[in-house]
Parts: sequence; structure tokens; C-alpha cells
Amino acid sequence: MLGLAAAFGMASACVKGNGGGMRDAIGNISAVWLLVPFLAAAAGGARRLTTAALAGLAATLAALCGFYFADSFVLDLGPHPWLTDLALTMHAVPYYAEFALLSGPVFGALGFVWRRRYSLAAAGLLAAAFVFEPGAWWLYGRYLGGGTAYPVPGYPALWLGEISFGIGSFALLASFARWQAKRTMPPGQV
Repeated sequence: MLGLAAAFGMASACVKGNGGGMRDAIGNISAVWLLVPFLAAAAGGARRLTTAALAGLAATLAALCGFYFADSFVLDLGPHPWLTDLALTMHAVPYYAEFALLSGPVFGALGFVWRRRYSLAAAGLLAAAFVFEPGAWWLYGRYLGGGTAYPVPGYPALWLGEISFGIGSFALLASFARWQAKRTMPPGQV
């Protein structure tokens, strides 16, 4: 699972690329990073909540390391050796790892709860991250970011797509929960 998380991070760095524009906006979607610990715990075989939370943290950290490792190849950081580029990109890992100390265990725990109970609340919290992120960026840009709504401007289809993904993923997880409930119901209680 850690290898898949690292591969996700590397792919994210390649999608984001070295410039601005739509690729940069796609690369700045934060909610997709919450899928990593959620899926790591939901797909993992952890039997305890704390183990699943730690799996979520480990997957998030692996994804971050993969992202910044790939960034050492993707970004144009100047005319110096690759190891210098690697050191420059990996310098950002501790900063984002501080956020991962919260998001990894929390969304790992939600993934565990989802897998064990097919919890609509766990699915709803994951979906809410996708649904509310565009508005959070807009508020940040409007009230804290000096009047700019980075990276929201110019890409309403991207943000509508993110909101749609959140709603669609919740609908999918909810229908899967209903299907599981019917499948595990004792005979004669349909």
C-alpha cells in the first residue's frame, strides 16, 4: 500500500508540472490527498482503529515523499546536480508532514470506520472535503489571500468537477453500504 501511495505522489507531481495554468490548479486540489489515507485504511487489513490511523499517516507520508522526489525531476530548479534538486524539493516535506500528522490519522480512521461499518458519516466527511474545498479556497482568496482567490480563478469547471466528484463518491459509497446491508441481512428480513 505504501508503494501505491508513493506512486500517487509521483503522479501528482507529474500532473502539476513546472508551470502554471490548469495543470497547476489540478495539482493544488488538496482533497484528493485525503483519499490516500482513507483508501489505505479502508483497503488495509488493520483490526484496530489506531493501527488504521497509523496506516493512514504512513500512506500520507509516503505520498508526500513520492511527490517531492518526483518534483526533483519535474521542476526546473536551476543549473546544479540532481542531488541538490532532491535536497531542495525534500526540504518541503517536513512542512507538509505537520499537516499529515492530523490528516493522515483522521482520514485513516475514517477509512477504517467505513470498512468496518460502511458508515455514511465517514463517507460524508470524505465527500465534504471535495464539496467544500472550492469554497474554502474562494474564502481564503477573498479574505486572507490579498484579494486573489488562488487557484480558483479561471477554472470553474475544475471546481465544479471536484464538487461533483464529492457528491458522486458519497452516492457510490452510500449505495455500496446499502448493498452490503442487504447482503449481510439474515434471510427472511428483506
